Amino acid sequence: MKKQIFAAAIATSMSLPVMADFLGIYAGVDYRTTTTSYNNSESGFEDTNNLSGYVAIEHFIPLIPSAKIKYSDLSAESSDLNGNKTEPSSSALNGILYYQVFDNGLFEVDFGLAYTRVEDLANQTADIGQAYGAAKVFIPGVSMNVFAEVIAGSVTDDEATDAEIGLAYTFNPDSNLMNFAVRAGYRYQEMVINDQSQENKGLFAGVEAHF
Repeated sequence: MKKQIFAAAIATSMSLPVMADFLGIYAGVDYRTTTTSYNNSESGFEDTNNLSGYVAIEHFIPLIPSAKIKYSDLSAESSDLNGNKTEPSSSALNGILYYQVFDNGLFEVDFGLAYTRVEDLANQTADIGQAYGAAKVFIPGVSMNVFAEVIAGSVTDDEATDAEIGLAYTFNPDSNLMNFAVRAGYRYQEMVINDQSQENKGLFAGVEAHF
């Protein structure tokens, strides 16, 4: 269900009319190769390939936060000693409200709050309130930036961490209509529900469209 909601959000974002100096829409998809462990053990788990993505809407209205939705497929595959395979299925959905506190052409810094829903971790589900932070540092003279993003903290006993760092290259950066970026980096995610934990980490590569 969450995958259908995320796909619908991307399709809707592509059909919206946008005033370039007032409203910006970002939509991205990443392809990931992850190493998965449960309860601090990697035994029996194979490296898997998963998709994750996001849609963000940014504007310049004072006091009203920008918004972002992220979805991560965290499914894994494991084998026992007899070669029997199982595919534990889990996912994380983030709803984020944030403010861009710095944007001076050299770097951007965002801060905000996140609602995280973790599903199917050992057949358990959790809703977690968290803090959000993101930053970009632009490399002078080229259409590249170094980016980092973190969702962490918790107001309950359950916990989740989502951190990534990487490098992006933007094509046609001066366009007021649309531009595209390719990005790659490293991402780490951990979820803990009732003392059951799952860790996913590895490299990713993806594309981002900015309308």
